Amino acid sequence: MATTTGQNALSVTAEVIFAANRGVTFREVTNQDGSIAVYIGPADTVTTSTGHLLGAGKSFSMEGEAARRAWYAIAASGTPTITTIEW
Repeated sequence: MATTTGQNALSVTAEVIFAANRGVTFREVTNQDGSIAVYIGPADTVTTSTGHLLGAGKSFSMEGEAARRAWYAIAASGTPTITTIEW
């Protein structure tokens, strides 16, 4: 399995950050913004009220089954950039 990295400027509309992939064993997302929060979740219906908080400058990693499913993110405001890595 190859390592894949990416960057994405989010918005206040939920969008996919990781597509479902049965061949992945690890994923990590990092909020690169210095002040804007990001929320993540396993459904395209994630909101700032239902998602898992990823504070400014924080990372969240997942392994196993959690890493294989699709993940979505939404910005609390503005267009914060996230970085992603998976293998």
